[in-house]
Amino acid sequence: MEIYRDKITGYEVRRYTEGPERNAKLYFTCENFSVDDKYFFFMKQQLPGKDDGGCYRANVETGEIERVTDYTFTGFATDREKNIGYTVRHDTEVYAVDLATKEMTKVGDLPKGGRITGHLTAANTGRIACSYHLVNKIYALVVLDPGKEARVVYRSDFRLGHAQICPTDENLIFYIHETEGDAFQRTWMCDVEEGYVRPFYVEHPSEWITHEVWAADGTEMAIMKLDPAGPVDGEKGEFHTGNIIIGDKDGRHFDVAASEMQLLHPCISRDHKWLCADRISYLGTTVQEGVVLIERATGKAKFIASTGSCKTGADHQHPSFNRKGDQILFSNPDENGNGQVCVIDLKQVWKDW
Repeated sequence: MEIYRDKITGYEVRRYTEGPERNAKLYFTCENFSVDDKYFFFMKQQLPGKDDGGCYRANVETGEIERVTDYTFTGFATDREKNIGYTVRHDTEVYAVDLATKEMTKVGDLPKGGRITGHLTAANTGRIACSYHLVNKIYALVVLDPGKEARVVYRSDFRLGHAQICPTDENLIFYIHETEGDAFQRTWMCDVEEGYVRPFYVEHPSEWITHEVWAADGTEMAIMKLDPAGPVDGEKGEFHTGNIIIGDKDGRHFDVAASEMQLLHPCISRDHKWLCADRISYLGTTVQEGVVLIERATGKAKFIASTGSCKTGADHQHPSFNRKGDQILFSNPDENGNGQVCVIDLKQVWKDW
């Protein structure tokens, strides 16, 4: 672990990894920390000729790093409430991982011949859900209930991704139509028991919606609404606007919680008082990349950590809060554009807020 002072913001940051491989935090749409905030989890890229890729945990205070799973496992994600992680081996075998002991227990199998198209997610009942590419190349949503066989609850010709079961309602699965860009209607909600799907945020033709995440208690979602319209020139101080929209669970009411230049991936603290997002170069506009903290009550935003520029989407900063809400974990691209995991303690930020 290296402790350095950010050259732009002046805040102290802890960096836990270095290349040459990518070391990227878990995606922002799941918890990244153990329930006691002692450890965070990240994925180490498997390079040719090596055998050290997989999911690792890092001790936040000491920097000690231990491997949790090897590179044959994918889709690792942590439970919103329990001290458990979920992962898939050989595309279909689902395992629960004790985050304290690293002990693994097989809990079931996904449909044969397919593969997940994101990470696993779990509701507070233990139901696991994911978006899936079936062996016949049809996309699907799949649920795995404790002690039962996995079942396909929805099929589609569209490429499905970013599936997130509601943390407190096992009947609702949020998912998207993945275009790797804009979509006519990106966000959808599946009612498992009723067997129907509906748009979540209903888009107008001029809107660009992207990067959605449940709050930990499942009462609301944060969505990024990009505003690519109009003249944009970074050298002249003109930038695209990233609008963080907060919608209720049913998708009936949405509010703009923040509007800042070049935001992309939003996240909500567990107490709902704070938002964070990465500031990224995109749509042809180059900025100083990094992490922004936003106070929901006032809309005040502050650039708190600068980073390098991302080489790929997997190297995006994807910031997210620890469970207590006083630290932010993010990926900081190194000189080669490969993400390396860092933590910033927010108590130093709040002192001069």
